[in-house]
This record gives sequence, C-alpha cells and structure tokens, in this order.
Amino acid sequence: MASKTRPFKTGDWIVHATYGVGKIRSIETKHLGEKQTRYFKVDAHNSTFFVPVEGIDIQRIRPVASRAQFRKALKLLNDTPHEFEGDHNARRRQIAEMAASFSPEATVELVRDLAGRRAARGLNDHEERTFERAAGRLAREWAIAEEMEFEDAQVKLNAVLDEATAKAG
Repeated sequence: MASKTRPFKTGDWIVHATYGVGKIRSIETKHLGEKQTRYFKVDAHNSTFFVPVEGIDIQRIRPVASRAQFRKALKLLNDTPHEFEGDHNARRRQIAEMAASFSPEATVELVRDLAGRRAARGLNDHEERTFERAAGRLAREWAIAEEMEFEDAQVKLNAVLDEATAKAG
C-alpha cells in the first residue's frame, strides 16, 4: 500500500475514496492505548471523519481537483456510456473496480455509465446506491472546483446526464 505524507493543511478540501468530499477543519491528537497519533479532522456532508496526518494513504485520499482538471473530466459526460457486463456478479465487480479508482475522470465515467444503464435497463438497488453516492461526490467536488452551491452543481449534473442519455437512447 503506497503511503506518504501529503502537504494538506487546515482549510484544504480533500476527496476520500469512501467518505467523499470534505474540508479539513483541524488537527487533533488522539490517544490509542499508549500511542498518540495526529489526525486531520475532516467535515464531510453529514459526517466527520479522521485521517492520520502522517502516512496518508494516497490511494484513498487526494486533493479536490482544480477547475481546469474538473472541466476536462466533465467532458467525458458527453461520451457514449459504456455497457456493463450482463452477468450480475461480473457487473458488480466491474462497478466496484471503477468506484475504487476515484479520480475525477473515473467518477465521471462511473456516473455516466450508470446513468446510461439506468435509462436503458434500470439499476438494481446496489447499482442505484453506487450511482447516488458517486453522483453526489461528483456534484460536491464540482461545486467546490467551480465555487458554486452544491444544489446548483446537482442541477447542472442532472441536466448534462439527461441530455447525454437522451442522445444515447
């Protein structure tokens, strides 16, 4: 597992593979047994999580994408959605692999492809939850990158997805 210290500081926005987008609010020291560890306290949508200051797992945490990086990734929404595997278990593995690579581009592709499947065939409960979680993370990161309200980013994302699925359908 790749691990190194990132130059994050209080006030930075980050994206965590599991917990989503959050803002580093403070650095706190926690005592676990006889060991003291410093953590970033991160406020996310409806939750707070802690990330060790030292040895951050760069496979699971990254800074929020810049405006330019995000705009480049969003262009992928206009591409034709890729088909998922027909077999439920193979499709579930495929979706899990896409979700694990949580770069802005990978998140856009996951949302686009799930939106395409949703429009064409519908989604099962797991796929729907994955879609909602990824689309929410995407809209939150978009809102931060573009300095707009989350609700505005959601509306824009839904409009782009509706247009893209109408073209593909």
